[in-house]
Amino acid sequence: MSGPEREPRAGGGAVLAVCVLLVGEFLAIFDVSVVNVLLPVVQRELGAGDAQTYLVVACYGMAYASLLVTGGRLGDRYGIRPLFLIGTGLFGLASVGCGLAPSIGVLVAARAAQGVGAALLFPQVLAGIQTVLPPARRGAAVGAFGAVLGAGSTLGQLGGGLLTRLDLAGSGWRSAFLVNVPVCAAVLVAGRALLPGRPPRTGTGRPDLPGAALLAVTVAAAVLPWSLPGGGPGRTALALLVVAVAGTAFVRWERRLTRAGGAPLLHTALFRRWTFGVGLVLCLVFFGTQVPFYVVLSQAAQDGAGLSPLASAGLYAGLGTAFLAASVAAGRADPRRAVLLTTCGPALMAVGYLGLSTLRADQLHPADVPATVFLVLNGLGAGAVAPTLIRFVLTGVDAPLSGVASGLLATAQQIANSVGVMIAGALFRATRGPDVLSGFHGALWYFTALAAVTVALAVVVARGQEGERARREAVETAEAG
Repeated sequence: MSGPEREPRAGGGAVLAVCVLLVGEFLAIFDVSVVNVLLPVVQRELGAGDAQTYLVVACYGMAYASLLVTGGRLGDRYGIRPLFLIGTGLFGLASVGCGLAPSIGVLVAARAAQGVGAALLFPQVLAGIQTVLPPARRGAAVGAFGAVLGAGSTLGQLGGGLLTRLDLAGSGWRSAFLVNVPVCAAVLVAGRALLPGRPPRTGTGRPDLPGAALLAVTVAAAVLPWSLPGGGPGRTALALLVVAVAGTAFVRWERRLTRAGGAPLLHTALFRRWTFGVGLVLCLVFFGTQVPFYVVLSQAAQDGAGLSPLASAGLYAGLGTAFLAASVAAGRADPRRAVLLTTCGPALMAVGYLGLSTLRADQLHPADVPATVFLVLNGLGAGAVAPTLIRFVLTGVDAPLSGVASGLLATAQQIANSVGVMIAGALFRATRGPDVLSGFHGALWYFTALAAVTVALAVVVARGQEGERARREAVETAEAG
């Protein structure tokens, strides 16, 4: 796949290259949630138990989240094109395995392979944008990256149901996976022609395999246990212990490798700017309001309004459309409006959450006007935040480190998904009374609180970045004098 090295094309070629990268990003994010509404059908047709069925979701998320940073570092080291093409090819082959899986075991294994492919291709998207576009044109593309990051999760909820209903060639739920195959083939052909082949070569020495293994264990322990049913306090305590031990070992190893002059998996330059670290926390909080909300909403609609899993996907039509429209507009907005969007967006989300808390259980239906209005408000707010947040947090990150940085952001998103579902689900069950509505209200108040924290953290990051800019300008002025 290496082929001859070539410079990125200017003008239209660069735009097409970015489009190819964004399609790959959408595939990786879309498939995180596309199976959520399909699980009952998959379980019935393949005769699987509850734990096996949940693994269809959990194994993808675990493989994807645990290898994202490694995928970013490999791209920074060996170049975006080979890693993006390898990841896309593996993702496409694994999609074939998912679509043709004769048993739940094969489906789970194929989903894990999909996650590995997604982890290799995803970090190359932002690095590719930085490589093929000049600085003046990167802002809108990074905004589009953020829009796809959020829209993929939202539309995945709706897409799984729609693809199953379309029943392409009589394939039923399998069409949700098989539809990836021609898209991956097209991305492979276009990616080979359009993406630059010259690697950045930001580090020397051998790849940091011990660091990659320790980080994979840490992230897997932070993601997998919350994605499976049951387990109780014992499993939670064990998972937290593994995260603490493996995470501490990882930090110590990276510091040791840095002092020895090696090439650590996580470059310390990323964290010299404290605003990047706070920005990662900001991403954790914001994305904790996304997929966890969709999971609780689907459960409330199915238990409260009596909708089928596929019918409940209709709730996401207005929300998804609003999210997409707002994210496109926010992605093209002036970067100086980032603080405005990251504060007003969560406020709109909170209005949506509080509005939903006033509805009766039977109103959680795609045909109900108030429910649709509140979901659209939520989608508008989240759509305004998602692309702005990514561009906001990545301000000041050097282009050679963009692969690792985007891998860290996506890892934060996946941890927020998994842990957020666990927390929101626990609140849903703890506050649930005789009907489903009280549990739904408890979760909605939790999401409203997270929206408020998102606003506060956005202000902190904005003030920190203003201070960094002022110090940088003072240094430049002093050097010029």
